[in-house]
Amino acid sequence: MLLTAPGCGGRDARLPGVNLVIITIDTLRFDRLGCYGYESIRTPMIDEWAREGVLFRDAIASVPLTLPSHTTFLTGQFPPKTGVHDNGAYTLGEEKTTIAEYLKKAGYQTGAILSAFPLNRKYGLNQGFDTYRDDIPREFVLYDERLISGPKAYNLQFESEQRRAEQVTPLVKEWLDSLNDDPFFLWLHYFDPHGIYDPPPPFSDMYSDLAYPSDLYDAEVTYLDHHLRDVKRLLEDRGVYDNTIILFTADHGEGLGDHLERYHDQFIYDTTVQIPFVIAGGAVPDEWPRMVSAPVRSADVLPTFLELAGVSHEDDIDGISLVPYLDGVEPFPEDLTQYVESYSPQHNLCVRLFGLRKNGWKYIEAPTPELYNLAEDPGETTNLADRHITKAAELRQELLAMIDSAEDIPEEVDFESRKKLEALGYIQRTERRIEMAENQEADPKDMARSIDGLHESMEYFTYGMLDSSLAVSLRLMEIFPGQPRIYDNVGNLQIRLGYYEDAVRTFRGVIQTQPRYIKGYFWAGMAYLRLEQFPEAARYLGKASAMDPTLDIARYNLGVALARSGDYSNAVREWETLIQNGSDDRSIQLAKRSMVDVKKALEEAKETGRPIQIETD
Repeated sequence: MLLTAPGCGGRDARLPGVNLVIITIDTLRFDRLGCYGYESIRTPMIDEWAREGVLFRDAIASVPLTLPSHTTFLTGQFPPKTGVHDNGAYTLGEEKTTIAEYLKKAGYQTGAILSAFPLNRKYGLNQGFDTYRDDIPREFVLYDERLISGPKAYNLQFESEQRRAEQVTPLVKEWLDSLNDDPFFLWLHYFDPHGIYDPPPPFSDMYSDLAYPSDLYDAEVTYLDHHLRDVKRLLEDRGVYDNTIILFTADHGEGLGDHLERYHDQFIYDTTVQIPFVIAGGAVPDEWPRMVSAPVRSADVLPTFLELAGVSHEDDIDGISLVPYLDGVEPFPEDLTQYVESYSPQHNLCVRLFGLRKNGWKYIEAPTPELYNLAEDPGETTNLADRHITKAAELRQELLAMIDSAEDIPEEVDFESRKKLEALGYIQRTERRIEMAENQEADPKDMARSIDGLHESMEYFTYGMLDSSLAVSLRLMEIFPGQPRIYDNVGNLQIRLGYYEDAVRTFRGVIQTQPRYIKGYFWAGMAYLRLEQFPEAARYLGKASAMDPTLDIARYNLGVALARSGDYSNAVREWETLIQNGSDDRSIQLAKRSMVDVKKALEEAKETGRPIQIETD
């Protein structure tokens, strides 16, 4: 069923032939902009759009994560309907209709310029776009010398698949130059200021008086703002700015340490789901209000833009058109339901989170339910669920009705996609928390200190401060026993730093209390390998490989330990198995090279009678 966009009453387009632009900024917290009251930052272009257009003070994204959040923007549907809940593991179905498909059918030229791998066309958001520029250059330039010399430099430079704001502007010009006189729809996605925060000079020193991470985060935002000025200039030079509506917004915010969240996907507090939302451009009618305090959602973008263009849409959407309210035909609804969720806590062995904001209240469904009075407690610091039981039950009932029919069919994340997502700080392979029953999951609130500590350790690691990273991880291991990611951090760091005997003691102790922790055998085996105690190395690595045949790096190093023990035939057998069945390309290539070296050394020893001299990685 097709409907005229809500509020049209069958009339013509509100703004006939208007050009439509959506600019989404990844990880931009709404309260870090001058127009939202943050006085410590310089964002002149964004502030200019806010003055000339309409600034919405209470806009909410459905998910604090790139792919599912953008899916709601483009479809007008919340995640329970789109079926897209996380990065990498979900694809928008072809049966869904995007705003680009509606507008293309109505004669619009459609284009998208993307800046990060989570929005790659393989995840389905390219539907309806004539041009979808997800062809991101392989090399990502780093500026901070600590990052350049750090252990994650290669991953950040060559596996993260992201582009900076300065690389977007030439693509915008190229696309605009290719257009005819028909109206156009353009979606621009910027990945700045997503972590790791590495603004280029001179922006990098602009806020040196602020503490980390505000100094670098704010610098990235100002750098982004500088390049948004170029977008406005391109539209003006082409003579189309006065007939263009621009939505400036973000897919989600950033924790920046609030609620013990450094980044953005483990909770659904307003720090990460409340977003900037500004409708600007030369075509904004003079009679529209300059500021709106009523609630709006990312799902409202599709019906709003379609009504402006006079395009009909299907009725199975969650958003509403804002046009009648902007025109003053009706007052903005104050009781709009704002839905939020995050599936990301499951990567840390916690429950998924679901929430609802309505009439100034916010409810979060979790093992310990949460209820906040946002008018009195905008920072969400005082949980009122036990004091306002009726209100919590009312919101919970409405929330459960929304999620009971949710589509949830995750896909296996392929190895190459996993590498790119991990390089961007997303999605880690992890074993279940060891002592948990199979059906037990934790409340993310109870794991906040652990997760924040892991992020702190990873920041030290990324900047090459390995001893500091290890100190944090060892402290976490004592406070939160039984967490594989913490153990893995300790093992990786002790091996990298050459603390092999410490690693042996650490992981032999861990194995005694946690015998099902597979990587414990791996890390102990690696330590023995570095100590050149090859039989012990083979024993522990063999145990790890037997417990998890897909742990390719364990099988490769088992072959190394066997070869160095003189058991060449079994070493070759392990490498052949890895080459045949493995998925980790690096381990496979190492196995091929080592197998050639061993076979060559065996032939030379047979011909010369000299002892075998072989080096393996």
